[in-house]
Amino acid sequence: MRSILSAYKKPSKRLHRDFFYLNDEVAINSLSALESGKVDEIVSRTTTAREGGFSGEVKLPIADVGVGASKKSSSEIEEEMVRTRTRFSIFDAWYQLLHDKKSVGSFDGWGEDALDGVEPGDTIEFRAQLSQGPLQTVLRMYLWFADQATKDGNLFSQKGDERKSTLAAVRNIKQVLGDTADETEEIPLMAVPDGGPGPIVLLSVSQKWLIGRLGQLGGMFGVVGQVVQIIDDGDEYPVIRLTKDVPPTPLEINTLKDAVSHFVEPAKALGVEVETEESVIRGPLLVIKPIAIYR
Repeated sequence: MRSILSAYKKPSKRLHRDFFYLNDEVAINSLSALESGKVDEIVSRTTTAREGGFSGEVKLPIADVGVGASKKSSSEIEEEMVRTRTRFSIFDAWYQLLHDKKSVGSFDGWGEDALDGVEPGDTIEFRAQLSQGPLQTVLRMYLWFADQATKDGNLFSQKGDERKSTLAAVRNIKQVLGDTADETEEIPLMAVPDGGPGPIVLLSVSQKWLIGRLGQLGGMFGVVGQVVQIIDDGDEYPVIRLTKDVPPTPLEINTLKDAVSHFVEPAKALGVEVETEESVIRGPLLVIKPIAIYR
C-alpha cells in the first residue's frame, strides 16, 4: 500500500529570503527612529568584517587582468558586498524589531472582508501572486517589439511608413508609462493575496530599489509594505498614474481610458487582449507602498 505521508519534509521556518525588491531606505529611517544605535552597530560590524577581509582567510577570486585592474575590481566587489550585507542586515533587524513589538499586521487567509480594520499607515505583510497586469504587459511588450522593429537586420525590422507609425506609438506609450530608464519612475504591480477571492492589492515599485527583473514575476511572493489608501467598493483607481502631483481625479481616469483605447488594436496584433476598462481598478482596493518583496 502506498504511504499517505508526504515525501517532502517541510522546513519549520524560512530563514533564506531571495529579494525581488527592497527599499532599505525606509528600513534604515524607521530603525534609526526606533533604535538609533542598531544601524550604527550593523554598519560597524560590516565594516569590521570588510577590513578583516570578510573572513580573514578567504580572498576574492579576481581574474588576472593586470595589477591595476585587479585591485580596482577587488575594491569594487568589496564595496558592493559591504552595501549588500548592510542593507539586508538592516532589513532583518528592522523586520525582527517590528515583530518583537507586534507592529506588523498580517492576514489569516483572504476574503471579501479582508480589509476590515485595515487603516492607512499600517505596516502589513502577506503572501501573494504578483503581476504587471494586462495593460502593463501589453505596453511593455510593445516597447520591446518596437525596439526590434525600428532596427535593421532582424526578424521584426520595419521600413518606411510602418516604422514611422511604430515610433509614433512608442512616443504615446512613453507618455503613459513615463521614462522607463528613469530609476525614480514607479512601476505598478497587482497582487492577488493567497487565500479566497477578495480585494486586489495595488503596489508601485521604484526601479531604484528593484533587485530582480520584472520578467521574474510569477509564483508566490512575500510582501511587506505600508498601507497608503483603501479604495471603497465601486470607486475607480488608475492602474497607471499620468500625474503624481495631485491625487487621482475623474479627469485623469477618463484621459487614461482614452489613451489606452488607442492601444487595443496594436495589442491584438501581439496576441494580447486589453480593454480600456483595464486602465482602472474598481474598489474595494488596497493601495500600499512596498518595502520588501521576496520569496
